[in-house]
Amino acid sequence: MHHPRNAPKAGRRTAFVAMCMLFSMMLIPYTGAAGAMTFEDAEPCDITSQLQFDGEVANASVQWQVELGPRLPGSNVSATFRDTITSDLEALGYEVSTQTHQRYNMTLTNLFARWSPNASDNGQLVLSAHYDSRNIADQDSNESNQTLPVPGANDAASGVAVLLELARHIPQMDLNHDVVLFFNDAEDQEQRYTLGAEAWAENLTEEQINSTHAFVLLDMIGDADLQLHNIYPGNETLKSRVIELGGHLGMVNGTKDCGGLPGSDIIQYETTVGVLDDHVHAHELGIPAIDLMDTSYGEPKPLTFGSYWHTMEDTPDKVSAESLAHVGRLVELGLRTNAFVSIGPLEEQSLDEATNNTTVEPSDEPQNQESRALFIIATVGLVSTVGLLALVEFKGKQ
Repeated sequence: MHHPRNAPKAGRRTAFVAMCMLFSMMLIPYTGAAGAMTFEDAEPCDITSQLQFDGEVANASVQWQVELGPRLPGSNVSATFRDTITSDLEALGYEVSTQTHQRYNMTLTNLFARWSPNASDNGQLVLSAHYDSRNIADQDSNESNQTLPVPGANDAASGVAVLLELARHIPQMDLNHDVVLFFNDAEDQEQRYTLGAEAWAENLTEEQINSTHAFVLLDMIGDADLQLHNIYPGNETLKSRVIELGGHLGMVNGTKDCGGLPGSDIIQYETTVGVLDDHVHAHELGIPAIDLMDTSYGEPKPLTFGSYWHTMEDTPDKVSAESLAHVGRLVELGLRTNAFVSIGPLEEQSLDEATNNTTVEPSDEPQNQESRALFIIATVGLVSTVGLLALVEFKGKQ
């Protein structure tokens, strides 16, 4: 016996199932790139044995930078620095470029070294440090020194040294996204700050902003008495991941490292310090940003970052290979575990909340506008299809 109306109904059911499957497939990019290891899936203690960062090599770079002389914007020494690292980074396979800007009668030059694994189209991670040294030692206790340029061993050379040592190992990390090493200029001149990062941020396109996973800044991280503090503002997910990774590496007091040994008191995120630093410009654009920084360089001194800060005492003997290794291994572990990618937007802490150690829970929102748009398009399409099939079903019953 034939049922003329049932045959089209069965066909419509098949079509409905097929369309649902199609739109379900469209939703896959919304949940993340297939095949890429997420931070949640990573096993940091299985990776720590792979870490290659060499603190002694980084420490030698600090010495080399200081021996060049003051790395002031527009100076011959600054140009020599850029020429040397350009040659070294290009030999490693990086694509190196520069951007020159005019700010307050200064010519500043930002340098970028991009590592693109297999023509990746999975966005970029920016690791940054300023390479200029301060032009005046205005915090020096000796008034005759206050007009002299600072040696800049910790405040400049330490962050750069970590980036340069990381650059040797990034090509072997099998990453699935670009890494941009951003050596920014004119961060610390007179009473003008973060000019290089500001110029970079002003020239970013919307596409570049949306494709940037995070901005990780390294500043003053070579102090022999290393204390990494909670820098405000900053992305809370990045901070929580740094604490977790630091615990595995023995950098958090009250925890045990991957070998079962008690951790040192290096990551001190219970101490929050508001800092105008290069990461602020990325943060203001909505790019997840974090500043890895020790705000206590030397003996405590009111209204400063310590007794060596912005003085002629900022010399290589105050920097240690061990401290550089701690930070370098922390960032390397973050790279190898994808800790710095797929960071969803969060409700940021206010400074009062951060100071009071208020915890902010991560949001489940999609990580960028493209994902949100794709989700909306797929949802609208699915609703439209269901509506259309319902209309056809209604007509078929008439």
